[in-house]
Amino acid sequence: MSQAVLSAHKDTTLVSRDQLRNIPMPVATETFKPVPHIELVETMELALSKRNITIEREQYAIRADGSRLFGTFDLSLNGVPDTCAAMGFRQANDRSMALQIVAGLRVFVCDNLALNGDFVAMDRRHTSGLNLVQELNLAVAKFEEHYANLKIEVNNLQARELGDLEAKAMIHDIFVKKILPVRLFNDVSHEYFEPRHLEFQPRNAWSLHNAFTEAMKSMPLTTRLISTQQIGREFGLVVQAA
Repeated sequence: MSQAVLSAHKDTTLVSRDQLRNIPMPVATETFKPVPHIELVETMELALSKRNITIEREQYAIRADGSRLFGTFDLSLNGVPDTCAAMGFRQANDRSMALQIVAGLRVFVCDNLALNGDFVAMDRRHTSGLNLVQELNLAVAKFEEHYANLKIEVNNLQARELGDLEAKAMIHDIFVKKILPVRLFNDVSHEYFEPRHLEFQPRNAWSLHNAFTEAMKSMPLTTRLISTQQIGREFGLVVQAA
């Protein structure tokens, strides 16, 4: 399997799990409970292991001041051929965003990440009542259930044939909505109409989806997770949370 090369924005840094241990956390208050990044990662790993799911690969990016964490896990769950389960997550200890976990899959052929458009396994503010172990156990259970549905959605995309005019219209509409920076327009078009990977030569919605996610690999992880989820929504990967 190829290894993804994550791109870090000017105010973010790619880090290892060990480096997460050295990031200081703000002091908790009566209404705010920061979660050390390393505690989040290791508690997620424990919740996964309780369901016999292991982390095959992990990737992290943090804001320069250490307050925000963005990451992905590749997991030991069977998926669509040439894919595996993936989990995208983010949190902020500066109160700028909630702790969120989304379901996804990793496409081995081009090492892309696909995220379920509307499904969020966890969306929890850092309030004083946060029980991290309980919340993550529930989130992993939801993730596993909805990942199974995501595989069905991908099969539907593979079965949906596209004419060239329809594909061009979809590319145009997504860029008009400003889901991706316009600088990636030519990259997306090239990846679809002249694919580098034999597996994505069929003219179907899954190939077009992968053209987008292939072009998006140049984006920083901090913005790519959000854009990937938005792209998933455009392609109908919208299984709702239970």
